[in-house]
Parts: sequence; C-alpha cells; structure tokens
Amino acid sequence: AMIWPWAKTAAQSGGIAAAADVTTQWFLSKGNVPEIGSPQAAVSTNLDLRRSASIGAFGFFYSGGLQRLLYQKFDTSFGTQATMQVVAKKVAADSFLHAPFLYVLAFYMVTGLLQGKSLDEAFGRLSAMYKDTVATYLMIWPAAMFGLFWAVPEARRTVTLACLAFGEKAVYSMMELNRQNTSEIVVSVDVRIDEVQKFAALAVNSVPSEKEALASGGFQEGLILIS
Repeated sequence: AMIWPWAKTAAQSGGIAAAADVTTQWFLSKGNVPEIGSPQAAVSTNLDLRRSASIGAFGFFYSGGLQRLLYQKFDTSFGTQATMQVVAKKVAADSFLHAPFLYVLAFYMVTGLLQGKSLDEAFGRLSAMYKDTVATYLMIWPAAMFGLFWAVPEARRTVTLACLAFGEKAVYSMMELNRQNTSEIVVSVDVRIDEVQKFAALAVNSVPSEKEALASGGFQEGLILIS
C-alpha cells in the first residue's frame, strides 16, 4: 500500500520527463514535419526514442525516488515550517550541494549509459555539458524551489517538480541537441577541408615539374627531327 503512491508519482515524473524530450526533439526537427494529408504524413519524424526513454527512466528512478528521499531528508534536517529561514536553507542545499554534486552528474551519466554510450563517452558528455547545465539550473530553479518548499505538501512535490521540470528538461535537451548539431557541422566542415586538401595535393602532384616538362619537350623535338 505504501509502494503504490510512490510508484504512481514516480511514473508521472518519468512520463513528464520523457514527454519534455520528445517535444523538444519535435520542435527542433527544423520543419522536417510533412504536411497533413501528404504521403509522408503517416511516417514518424526522426525522433530518438531511446534518448527520450532514458530521460523518462531517470525521471522515474531519480526524480521519483532518490530526489524525493533527499527532500524528505531536507525536511528532517532543516524542519518543515514554511518560514523564510527554513525554506532558504533547503533552497541553498538544493542549489549548491544537490544540483552540482549529485543531480547533474547523475543525469548525464545515467542517461548516457542508458542510451548505449560507453563509460568514457558518458563522462565526455558530462564534461561537455556540466558547466552550462549547472549555470542553467541556478538560473531556473532557486525561485521555483523556494515556492515548492514553501507551499507544496510533500506528497505532491514530485509531480509538481516534474511539471516544473518539463521546461528544464526541454532546455537541457535543446542545449545538448544544439551542441550535437554544431559538432556535426564542424565535423562536416573538417571532412570537406580534408577532401579539398587531398584534391589540391593530387592536382599539384599531377602537374609535371620543370625538368619533366623540358625532358618531355626535348623528346618531342627529337621525334620531330627524326621524322
């Protein structure tokens, strides 16, 4: 009986997190959505559903489980009173301890591994996104967390947090997808430059040197004289 309420709110948290990523991918598909009624309309867009599922799983287990336990620990440590002093301590603990040293690390490592990345690849993804993600968290969450700890009962925190996190997950997804698109452009440009350099080298090597030109000219003159 005690497990069901937790599982229910965790499932809601995971579903909302996955929906945020799917929505972001859809809006960043750069207009490649076919018109209604066209032959391609029934074909789904190129969504990375495994990525969305990994974020949903993170929302279920972390946001719906570990994070809820952590916030209950905040209640035990700092109190449950809706006072400025108590709420400020919880917001500070969340912003400067939980977020940079647990939440962001867990988010990129767990979702990366669930997406099939190696440990090194997941850590590289974390390293690339860590600074911007923490900065974004500190811009988005302190005011929202103040309201959460001030006015929302513990039993409703997880779903309320998930609804607020819809925008957060969308921002994180947008940041990462934009970074991936930028990396793909850079790689494409590097490949093109490499191809141009190889073509130029081939063209230079195919041009005869001065000695070769003279030798070829002398040989042709000799042929003319003989004939």
